[in-house]
Amino acid sequence: MYMKNFSLLILLFPCFLLAQNFSERWESYYSYYNITDLYESKNKIYAAAENVYFVYDIPSQTVETVTSIQGLSGEQISKIYHSEAYGLTCIGYKNGLLQIVMDNNQNIFTVVDIRDKVSISPNDKQINNFFEFEGVLYISTDFGIAKYNLESLEFEESFFIGNNGEQIQINQITIAEGKIYAATTIQGIKTAAIDNPNLIDFQNWQTEYPGNWKGVLSFSDRIFGLRNNNSIYELENGSASVFNAIDSEVSGFNVSGDQLVITASNRVLAYNSELNLQAFINQVQEAEFDINTSVASNGQYFLGHTRLGLLNFNSRELETYSELSPKGPLLNRIFSLNATPTDLWITFGEYSQFLNPYPLNYRGLSRMTPQSWVNIQVENLGNAAELSEVTIDPQNPEHIFVNSYFDGLLEIENNELINSYDNSNSNIEGVDGFPDNNRIASSAFDSENNLYFVDSNSPTPVKRLTPSGNIQKFEAEDGFLTPTETNTGKLVINQSGVLFIATLKDGIVVFNTTNNQSGLITSNVQGVDFPDTFNVNPNITALEIDQDSRLWIGTEAGLRVMPNPNSILDENAGVNVSPIIIGDIDGLPQELLFEQFITDIATDGANNKWIATADSGVFQVSPNGREILNIFNKDNSPLPTNSVKTIAVNQVTGEVFLGTTNGLLSYSSLITSGNETLENLRAFPNPVRPHYNGLVTIDGLTDGANVKITDVTGNLVFEDFADGGTLQWDTRAFGKHKVASGVYLIIVTGEDQIENKVGKLMIIR
Repeated sequence: MYMKNFSLLILLFPCFLLAQNFSERWESYYSYYNITDLYESKNKIYAAAENVYFVYDIPSQTVETVTSIQGLSGEQISKIYHSEAYGLTCIGYKNGLLQIVMDNNQNIFTVVDIRDKVSISPNDKQINNFFEFEGVLYISTDFGIAKYNLESLEFEESFFIGNNGEQIQINQITIAEGKIYAATTIQGIKTAAIDNPNLIDFQNWQTEYPGNWKGVLSFSDRIFGLRNNNSIYELENGSASVFNAIDSEVSGFNVSGDQLVITASNRVLAYNSELNLQAFINQVQEAEFDINTSVASNGQYFLGHTRLGLLNFNSRELETYSELSPKGPLLNRIFSLNATPTDLWITFGEYSQFLNPYPLNYRGLSRMTPQSWVNIQVENLGNAAELSEVTIDPQNPEHIFVNSYFDGLLEIENNELINSYDNSNSNIEGVDGFPDNNRIASSAFDSENNLYFVDSNSPTPVKRLTPSGNIQKFEAEDGFLTPTETNTGKLVINQSGVLFIATLKDGIVVFNTTNNQSGLITSNVQGVDFPDTFNVNPNITALEIDQDSRLWIGTEAGLRVMPNPNSILDENAGVNVSPIIIGDIDGLPQELLFEQFITDIATDGANNKWIATADSGVFQVSPNGREILNIFNKDNSPLPTNSVKTIAVNQVTGEVFLGTTNGLLSYSSLITSGNETLENLRAFPNPVRPHYNGLVTIDGLTDGANVKITDVTGNLVFEDFADGGTLQWDTRAFGKHKVASGVYLIIVTGEDQIENKVGKLMIIR
């Protein structure tokens, strides 16, 4: 038995990594509205919001955010704590990860000991609480107690204190009057002398207060415990007397601002050192009382709401509050993105990979503008469920349509709902047999500003909303062989007015909007090489028409490209749907993204493809797909997860937005679409200084422009043609040696050989 306990001495080894900062090319756009934990320290509030946190400075009323850009893991935070003595913030995660953020330099140390320990079940690693005592951080976890030295930043010993030395869930500890108290879920509150040199031996821990306990703390020279029945007891010499029986679920139990603060599902209570009720908060104006946690500070109360973020109540006016969270999208669970040169629209969906909308969710919309964030709550959208995608009117960016995979089509102008289209007021038919179930996943405008969409599982799926507001329906019988049984998802339209419609297991439905001709791309068509799956056809999960009119097809089991997608409607044309073959690291042929679940595909200004996957991050590939330009995942980027749902590209700025299941980020690709003129030609950085080893970016180009770089005497050192509006140069003379210091001329000639422009670049070695 003792040997079993002795093994705990080597439970955790000192092992940490210094997190990388990605702020040079990356931006984060996390949601800070679901506050999961709070900590008050020295006039600052540390607020955890799912997988990021921010610090609110009370005197200056300023906010500083810390995200995966700075090096946070992107995992779900379970507890946050700040040590004033050591000037650091401790972040505990549900998976057992620990991160330490230093106040002085914002360096982040990632401590993986608990997370990676194989002798602890993955389900028992959650960090539940922190308690600092004499330079040691006592960490309550689902397996026991771990000691972490804040001076050396190393783990010391850890304790399994179950009745027989087994792992048990510790929810909270406190240390007072020479004794350590540990609240356990199933084996009472266990105590031991804090100066006992052999706390690692479970036999030195006694169950002093039997029962099931959620928390224990010391306040005003007394010990209080929170039982699972949400009653709070004062504990003394093995006896427990009721202090307050809360009639609702208690989620927060802490001491802050010299007050005992109790957070319940319908109220927040704060007691002063004499145990008199100092504050009672039980309502949030025009919102449900969804409070996860609360703290007090100098007569103010800070509440963590699930939808409104960090709320500040002043003790003199407990009926009113201010909202303090940084602005951002409504949620971190991103489903779809649509970018314009100025705005970004975000939906939170979502239907499953099997095109199933259940269980229904009711979530609003978010819009990022150059000025601010605009969040439209679902209550202002007719409480429509499953908002899957936004389609922007090409003639008016303030006019959009929102596709709902349950409630039809919403029309919004200037951020206000102006129309709803469903089976009750239009030709939308809904799922066969369930007319009120109106599943519209995607839509697209044609050149005449008609909006095409597909009414999934309805008798006549293809629909068109005309500029006058009429919805017309089309049979498309050669594409939808059994329309009421065909589950449809995303769609795209090409310059010829041909629609391509993704289905669950029936291939790709094709519909020519100019002559109503329809067809079907399936594995049964000669020339179609879809990935092998359980069904005859794979689930079509993503579609994209690139600048060369090729159709890129994402499936649940890989990627395919169709060079001439209109060929499916031409009996005399050969159909070709095939994988892209590239060489692996040994030069052997392999299929690009073999068996990867593709979730989305987007094209940037240089016709490169950005391909999102369900569990492998994002791939940037060359225009023809033969070269992988970048791979971004959790290991080499600030992505909070490898599950990327959606991608959108701002063609003017080159910003690539990546929507994941754990948050929204963007990468500055420095690739833009071609400009109409060379008027805005520029190069940066300019000058190139001695210690800069990156690329020089030349933008403001017209597509296909010839770019020559020469020294002042006319010697040519670089030449290339622009693919899009941006070109990059490594400052080497034709890829060989770096050019010398001096002034270099950038001579640009448009593809038409008429327009030209000359710029200057200074290089300092």
